[in-house]
Amino acid sequence: MSEQGIEGVQRPAAVTVVAALVWVNAALDLVAGVVFLIAAAGDVDGNRSTWVIMGSISLVLGAIAAVVALGLMRGNAVARIAITVIEAFSIIASAAAAVANPETVPNEIVSALIALAILLLVWSRESTRYFRGLAPDQPDER
Repeated sequence: MSEQGIEGVQRPAAVTVVAALVWVNAALDLVAGVVFLIAAAGDVDGNRSTWVIMGSISLVLGAIAAVVALGLMRGNAVARIAITVIEAFSIIASAAAAVANPETVPNEIVSALIALAILLLVWSRESTRYFRGLAPDQPDER
């Protein structure tokens, strides 16, 4: 099965893996958003607005992640930059969370390592060629 993006250039496995991870994240954010909104509807303790805000933010982030994943699959350079910024912030947030709550260090290390892996995959030589629209046998003129 040939996975193609930019003008028939074959999508590298690294980009497909990153896009799949972003799709999973998008799905989780969307499900969480729905769960938060359902929690808001059933809230009797007066935290309804908190649940609505959390649910709304989660739904927006999930939608953004889905758009970024689609862009990655298509070889869109803007999506590549977007995922780079998102994962850089994720690493910073993981470090801050680990400092703020030492009990979360193992989880934050895993989160930061996944973000780092995504960055390495999306900026690999093979991925870079793909986002430039270069076929494997085409010379890089940059």
